[in-house]
Amino acid sequence: MIRPSGLYAVVGGEQVQVESHGRDFVRLPSPSGPVRTEMADLDDFLSVKTKARWRGGEVAISAVSGDECGFFTNDSALAEREGLAGDSYNGWHGSAPVSELTDVDERVTSIHPRRRES
Repeated sequence: MIRPSGLYAVVGGEQVQVESHGRDFVRLPSPSGPVRTEMADLDDFLSVKTKARWRGGEVAISAVSGDECGFFTNDSALAEREGLAGDSYNGWHGSAPVSELTDVDERVTSIHPRRRES
């Protein structure tokens, strides 16, 4: 399974993608809407960066839904070859079937303030 890049809270051993966050809290999705959870109540707070290769260029995965993913890239040659939307200032974005991704690399870093203080 490929995860999109982003921030994840670890609560009760489960990693949940964060909807928004502040200095001392995160907002996590729930069936009744976002729920505020204090940073001190998290087991960990993670930054996930997922990169892959698609049709010869490097992309950063920004979303995954079913068998499709959204991505960003700064690879102008890839953008030109594939007709991606965007520009050289902000980068380009597009979508691709997950099955076409290769060399998927997920980097996970703990950014929990409690961990930095230890």
